[in-house]
Order: sequence, then structure tokens, then C-alpha cells
Amino acid sequence: MRIKVIIAATLLTVSTGALAAESAGFTGWIETIHRADANKDGMITPTEIAMYDPQAHEAGFRPFMIDHFAAWDFNHDMMVDMDEIKKGMEAAKMTDKDMERAFFEMVGFQPPRNK
Repeated sequence: MRIKVIIAATLLTVSTGALAAESAGFTGWIETIHRADANKDGMITPTEIAMYDPQAHEAGFRPFMIDHFAAWDFNHDMMVDMDEIKKGMEAAKMTDKDMERAFFEMVGFQPPRNK
């Protein structure tokens, strides 16, 4: 009985640590966009993209957004809001997971991948 309790406690500790490590330091793409929005107006501009200092796991944010900005600025006001980003994602057939991968992989244009 005592061995089972020790094993269960060890497994709980290991799984909790793994979950904490997995989530520690990770920023999702939506949060990254909001962090880059320097004036917090809900829109991101080329200047904000250029001036944002991404964390290591967001290194692909700048090249990706630069590559997609003009195509996703649907109203041509030199600002992209979340509705335009979501519309652009739909047009590019991108999922939330695709966006997070693009921000993480340090690359620009990301065509949809066959799954």
C-alpha cells in the first residue's frame, strides 16, 4: 500500500512539473499580438510590429506579421485588428495552432501544411 502511495505521489509531482514547464514562458499568438499593441488600441501597426521586442518563443512574430500585414489589412488603413487577423487566417486556411507554430518557428510566410 505504501509503495502505491509513493508511486502516485511521484507521478503527480512529475506530471505537475511537466505541465508547469510546458506552460511557463509560453505566450500564445493572441497574447503576443496584444503585447505588441503598444498603445493598446486593439490594432497593430507596422511600427508596433517593428518595435516589439519578442521573447525567444515569439521570434517568428515579426517576420510572419511583416509578410502577412499588407494582405491582412483588409481596409487598407495601415492597422490590423483582431477581426482582420482572423479573416486573414481564414483566407490562409490557418488555425490557431498554425499561428502559434509560425510565431515560434522564426519564419515568415507559412503556407498551410497538409496534416
